Amino acid sequence: MKSTIIKLAVLFLITGFLFTSCKKESVQLTPPPLSGNRLAEYDLNITLTTTYKFLDNVSGGWESARDYDLIEIRGKATLSGLGDFDITVIEYADTAISSDEIYENFIEISQGSSLYISGNQSINFKKLIREGGGAFSGTLKITRGSVQYFDRNIFSSLPPLIVTGTLDVNTHIVDLRIKGKTYF
Repeated sequence: MKSTIIKLAVLFLITGFLFTSCKKESVQLTPPPLSGNRLAEYDLNITLTTTYKFLDNVSGGWESARDYDLIEIRGKATLSGLGDFDITVIEYADTAISSDEIYENFIEISQGSSLYISGNQSINFKKLIREGGGAFSGTLKITRGSVQYFDRNIFSSLPPLIVTGTLDVNTHIVDLRIKGKTYF
């Protein structure tokens, strides 16, 4: 009886090992469209009207060693031929009222984790808010994106995207436009 139980236990262990070691996860990366022998550029033209948040003297979180001011702009846009994307603008800034120092600022344009681009932008939103809002213009240098699975250096030769818009400090409304050539 004992030997039968041991044989069955060994059989279950071997079967379980074979089953789990033979199981393969299917990961499928679909290459972006090609134009000739190159990945196709996308002519980005986003217009977004949304609200912004300004959080003063935030502790912990992003970088627990120091407090920071946080400016956050979030919205959604539909990109022709690609679908709906989340647009996120984040700025971490020095907490001193008169300081223009930015610790980090970036824009991410993403469709979940399947299609995305992100990079550093040049607009100082804290300074713009402190000065009463108004028109702004700057650039977005793409440094990361989903297409890098196919070409690591694809963004190195692209010029920055153009970022323009207006910010109203009374209503907290931001009109944001992002234009230029990129890859997804």
